[in-house]
Amino acid sequence: MKICVWSRPTRTRDCVPQEFPRVFHLGQRRHPVVAVLEQWTEAQYQYFKVRVEDGRRFVLRHDASTGSWELAAAYGGGRLAAAAALRI
Repeated sequence: MKICVWSRPTRTRDCVPQEFPRVFHLGQRRHPVVAVLEQWTEAQYQYFKVRVEDGRRFVLRHDASTGSWELAAAYGGGRLAAAAALRI
């Protein structure tokens, strides 16, 4: 699923420019990234496992050649899922 991501280019220790996700939007919801938990590269994609404010974790995929971002996976429910489970 293609998503809108605001990222900030930074440089690694090797002076290689790299994009890091700061905020992304799913539908009408804005999700500030509070932590990049992991990052790796496969083929032409960079993957970022991130945590957002409510504790949920997402894997975001960045295609540097096109500049596009996609949602690759979503994990956990954070406070929202815990509150929903209490109502059941």
